[in-house]
Amino acid sequence: MAATGFGPWKLQVVVAAVFAVIVLAIAGGLIWYNHGEVTTLVRADADTRFDRIVGRVRDEFRNGLHLADVVLDTATLTIETDVPEDHLGAVMRGTLRDLEQVLPAATAFFVAWDDGRFVLAQSLATAHLPEVKATTLPGAAYALQFVEPTLDGAATRWVVTDAEGRPIGEPQVMPTRFDPRTRPWYAQAVAAGGAIMTAPYRFAAMDQVGVSLARKSRLADGAVFGIDIGLAVLDRTLADLRKEPELELVVFDRSGALIAHPDGVRYRTEFREARAERLPALSELGSPILAEMYRSFRSVGTGRNFTGELGGQSYLERFEPIGTSMPDVVLGLAYPYDLVVGPADRIRFTSLLIGVGATILALGIVLAASRALARPLRRVTGDLGRIMRFDLRGGSPTGSRIEEIRSLASAIDVLGLTLRSFAAYVPGQIVRGILGRTLVPGLGGRRQPVTVLFSDVAGFTALAEGLPPEELMERTSRYFGALGEELIAGGATIDKYIGDSVMAFWNAPEDQPDHVRLACHGALRAAARIDRLNAEFEAEGRLPMLTRFGLHTGEAVVGNVGSVDRMNYTALGHTVNVAARLEALNKIHGTTILVSEAVRQEAGEGFEFRFVGNEVPRGAREPVSIYSLVGLREGSVS
Repeated sequence: MAATGFGPWKLQVVVAAVFAVIVLAIAGGLIWYNHGEVTTLVRADADTRFDRIVGRVRDEFRNGLHLADVVLDTATLTIETDVPEDHLGAVMRGTLRDLEQVLPAATAFFVAWDDGRFVLAQSLATAHLPEVKATTLPGAAYALQFVEPTLDGAATRWVVTDAEGRPIGEPQVMPTRFDPRTRPWYAQAVAAGGAIMTAPYRFAAMDQVGVSLARKSRLADGAVFGIDIGLAVLDRTLADLRKEPELELVVFDRSGALIAHPDGVRYRTEFREARAERLPALSELGSPILAEMYRSFRSVGTGRNFTGELGGQSYLERFEPIGTSMPDVVLGLAYPYDLVVGPADRIRFTSLLIGVGATILALGIVLAASRALARPLRRVTGDLGRIMRFDLRGGSPTGSRIEEIRSLASAIDVLGLTLRSFAAYVPGQIVRGILGRTLVPGLGGRRQPVTVLFSDVAGFTALAEGLPPEELMERTSRYFGALGEELIAGGATIDKYIGDSVMAFWNAPEDQPDHVRLACHGALRAAARIDRLNAEFEAEGRLPMLTRFGLHTGEAVVGNVGSVDRMNYTALGHTVNVAARLEALNKIHGTTILVSEAVRQEAGEGFEFRFVGNEVPRGAREPVSIYSLVGLREGSVS
């Protein structure tokens, strides 16, 4: 990896040089930064303006609800409900009149009983009661409604009064289907321990939206007091806050129904006359901006300022809940983006023209330097990745003028050489497990199912005595090379070579759900490979190395045994002993591959077995049914 030229460069020097060049381009960055600061200040001003609007709307709403809640709480403690209904109506009218002085949004005060009775004091300032004729008479200020259940159904009696409570016109009696017990506020108040507030809805008697507050009487069981609060005051508040015609303000619920708008009365009236009594949706008002605001809300939800496209124009938007007591009611604001940050955008364009030259120069230098730095690093990273994938073939030398990269490449070469040497002595699966951190090289093991194979060369002792040591080593190496290659190709972990014998197992260290089938395939492949090798030996005028195999499956303890400085990954237990004994029984029965009953049962349908007999392997207490693994069944895939 020798480098030519001016000698190695230090990475620190290269990085310092790159950053020095980047600093030269900071002038352009400062221009951009100044623009960003201007934009931030302008947006902060818009944010402050939005905060004031949100706070004003919330205060109006919160203060009105607080006053109504105080009156309602007092009424449940002081107003007797077991008095004549005309007297009760007069008390409620007087309470409503006093409440209107401080809370003009209060439109009605009522009480309902669990037997269906109902008494209502309704302000006529905004109410529309065409069925009650006296409401059109001069001086009419309040309407009192008395609902009394009868045998033939409920009847309602209307009494209209002036501001002082004096009756105007004649009382009017008519049948009604109204039952207060079916109203949402009644059921909610009966179920609650304190005051409740309904979701906004359209009042039947007026062209505005409102909520109802209700609470059980604490003087009489079964009685519920309530106050209707109109939200038309929000229309006026939004109109007051709309200092610029470009600013769009609207209050709506999460379903998109209009609750308040500077032109809310007009929108609701037009919609009511044209269609229905329900609340109009923002998408039904004929306003592209309001429809787009609701679509934008559906996309972003509530939160701080957003930038979006509304009606073909960029707007700065915000959507905030109107109060904690009504989380589903949202205040939406939208302001043309160009009016907020337009000047800053013009400054940005000029700044970009000034800084473009320096930016292009800096980019060219940085790209050239990074290319020279990245090329050897990519090669080093590729070599390291190849090693992590357990591809231990040597890579191409990495040349670089940077001293640190050259040192790193040398270290990776040494690492590859070390792992190649390590893998020659340790099963590849173990090395991969250690590299992949799935196998911890510590003493100990765990019990798990495995399939164990033992092999042995028939007459190896006599063969070894008749050969020079050098030839014996050469033949044994060829033998173990062929045998080990087939076993590893069949997914086996070779545990150890014991003289002329091999011990291997499946299902460790990597899980192999079909380990019995793999072991049978591996044994057949190994036996066939040894047959071909023996044919080569005989063609060379040498004696064959006839091999016998034993297979057994069951539980064993698999792990590392030995000492802290020298460990061996192996399998221990009765399963291992039985596999070794089965291999030895081949000599008695004249077979090549003997397997246990457990192997035959779990190997699957793709193999041919021949029953040999019941044997008690040496060291065992119970007889074991043993079978000769003959080969693959016709049609099965090896």
